[in-house]
Amino acid sequence: MIDSLSTFLTAITLNDLSLFFLTTFTSTIAGVFGLGGGLILAITLPWFVPVNAVVPIHGTTQLASNVSRLIMSYQHVVWSLVPKFVIGSLAGVALFSLVLTNLSSQYIPVIIASYLLLSLWVKSVDRLLSKIENFYLVGMLQTGLGLVVGAPGPLTVTLLMKKLSHREQIIATASLLMVLVNFAKVATYATLGFLFWDYLSPIIFAISGAFFGSYIGTKLRGKVDPLRFLHLLKWLLTLLALQTLIRFSFF
Repeated sequence: MIDSLSTFLTAITLNDLSLFFLTTFTSTIAGVFGLGGGLILAITLPWFVPVNAVVPIHGTTQLASNVSRLIMSYQHVVWSLVPKFVIGSLAGVALFSLVLTNLSSQYIPVIIASYLLLSLWVKSVDRLLSKIENFYLVGMLQTGLGLVVGAPGPLTVTLLMKKLSHREQIIATASLLMVLVNFAKVATYATLGFLFWDYLSPIIFAISGAFFGSYIGTKLRGKVDPLRFLHLLKWLLTLLALQTLIRFSFF
């Protein structure tokens, strides 16, 4: 027992610890505000794991994060909104799986960063995404784009905020829908041959941080000014996206 623990501790790398603290932070953000955590994780994961592992590890971590958040708030889920989203998600998997099979993984960090900058600063793109009023379409885009860019942004939360008025209902329902999205992401990559076992150590530390962050986020919810957070989030994501473009650009 002691020998096994000693072996485990000596095998821990700085990268593993960095992932733990990163996912604790991103999961806390998502737990407090219902958005932002997945985007930060998607844009920073290429710094810690190989590019071909970014989206599947992101999906695994976000699955754990949303499951833990759902466990703490499942009684607030608005179940009537789920079926339409599920149908859209299945369509998204079918369509965007074709893109994955023809996309070189080396371009994924640049695609993620470029998509993020466009959605943050090009008003026509942001306006188009924010006008989506259909759960079928949101389900398709959230799941389909998620297969390629990891986190396509708060499409689901934006729509839920228009349909629901209670903050706990929004966060709980978004958590359930993101569980479905990330389960589909993990299942799709497993089907395409991604070997999650090869990345067991970073996945374990990332998931552990996600659970811990969800707990912290639940305790902090309602105690932070959301408007100030959204302003800071925009600039933080912009800086991270630019850093990723500089690090991984092939131009």
